[in-house]
Amino acid sequence: MPGSLARTTAPVAKMMRLWNYKEGAGLGTHGQGIIVPIKTERRSSNAGIGHSEKPYDNGLPGAPASLPAGHKWGEWAAASRALRLERDCCEKTLALLRDVRLQGDDSAETADALAAIVKSEEEVLQGKRALGAWRAALPPSAVQHIVERVLAPRMAMKAREWEPVWNPGCDHWLRPWLPLIGNLPESLYGIVESKISGGSYDTISPWKDYFDPAHWEIFSRRHVLPRMTRWLQQLRITPPKQIDVKFRTVMEWTPLVRTQDVVSILEQEFFGKWESALRHWLQSAKPSLGEADAWCTGWKNLFTPELLDDKRVLARLEAGVAMVDRQTEDLNRLVCHS
Repeated sequence: MPGSLARTTAPVAKMMRLWNYKEGAGLGTHGQGIIVPIKTERRSSNAGIGHSEKPYDNGLPGAPASLPAGHKWGEWAAASRALRLERDCCEKTLALLRDVRLQGDDSAETADALAAIVKSEEEVLQGKRALGAWRAALPPSAVQHIVERVLAPRMAMKAREWEPVWNPGCDHWLRPWLPLIGNLPESLYGIVESKISGGSYDTISPWKDYFDPAHWEIFSRRHVLPRMTRWLQQLRITPPKQIDVKFRTVMEWTPLVRTQDVVSILEQEFFGKWESALRHWLQSAKPSLGEADAWCTGWKNLFTPELLDDKRVLARLEAGVAMVDRQTEDLNRLVCHS
């Protein structure tokens, strides 16, 4: 029974009775002391100084969630969406060609293109097919006529009227036709670039798939990399708790540019600042090993897998961990000498 005098020695029990202690109550003038023993916490036998079971509130993420078994479902879903887009493209192209015929276009080229689309729908889209098989089944002359004579004039008009804020994915005038045209027509790059260059991530990100690779690299170097560089220049690194979230924003934009370009701007604008902040924190505040390690790990968890595969990035992050280890060794040595 908690608070029982039978659990102590006779002299102590006698003294406590003289002080009017009542069994089952807590110590103190008003019996406010605890009566239930404090529970011990189990700790790993090899846990060292600074070990903590609870994560540090340092404003940085913990370990990323592991991918579940069979995570290739994401690839399957992407392929399924692409196949549906092919079917939608076929149906919209068929409707458009029929509309053109009703408007008085009785040219042989339009008639042949219409017949080719009808045939492809019957022979290719009805069964199981590989991605890209529908367009491959169309005669090149039919594709050329549809793209240059039917789609291009309509796209030019729609592009001039288009407002990225209301329709960032171009769901009405471009995306439905991608299985047929492949990429944005070169004649429309200037119009699109002028409208999206200062846009948000949601406005700009779809265009990595809509531009051809060469034009996208030009666009990203003009408009995406400078923005990421500016964010890194403005970033404030403040251990023990990171408040500024610009680095997270940079990592969100990283898939839009080449990994080697991101590594270059990280080396120029980030790692020196990061190492300086870590060194100053270790020397001035002397955080525990657990807190310093958690801070370094939190920053590492912000990097994309592609960046962590780069040897230069990994070396700089490991240099930070080595700095923490050296500081801890120096502190332990100082304590031992004292």
